[in-house]
Amino acid sequence: MKKSGFTLLELLAVIVVLAVLATLGSRAIRSARIGAKKAQAMVEMKAIETAVKAYHAKYGKLPLLDADQGRDMEASEFDEAFSQDTILMLTGEDGGLNPAGIVFLEPQGASTNGVFTDPWGAQYLIYLDANYDNEVVVEHEAVTATLRRRVALLSVGLYESAGNQATNDVVTSWE
Repeated sequence: MKKSGFTLLELLAVIVVLAVLATLGSRAIRSARIGAKKAQAMVEMKAIETAVKAYHAKYGKLPLLDADQGRDMEASEFDEAFSQDTILMLTGEDGGLNPAGIVFLEPQGASTNGVFTDPWGAQYLIYLDANYDNEVVVEHEAVTATLRRRVALLSVGLYESAGNQATNDVVTSWE
């Protein structure tokens, strides 16, 4: 009498094929999620750039403290605290440096106190042309660039959260 059914070898082959397909599928989904977050970061950085340009058009200066206007600032001065102060000016929360209280940039999600975070939860880094020579020097451990522009932004959340910390994990506003 012949029994119908699957052999152990056939079952193992099916399990291996399913495991390979699941692995490939999960990598594709992860890659798609990262791509979507990078696109979101680009959109948010462009919004901040546009707000900086609108602030400049209104007040004739960049959203900098008066002491920083026109001076050569080191790239290291454009840190998280600097970025936070800039966002406060753009959102109208800093009445001293935005006397009209114009909201050039809508507050983002649950962010408060001028902290705008990228999709990975890291704060955006804002670099401005403080001396008005149309040149911004960006220096970060993963990116160094001299750009012919007034404002440049970095999103370093993926870079900081990635185990390999590849330089292509830094999202920039100029690419």
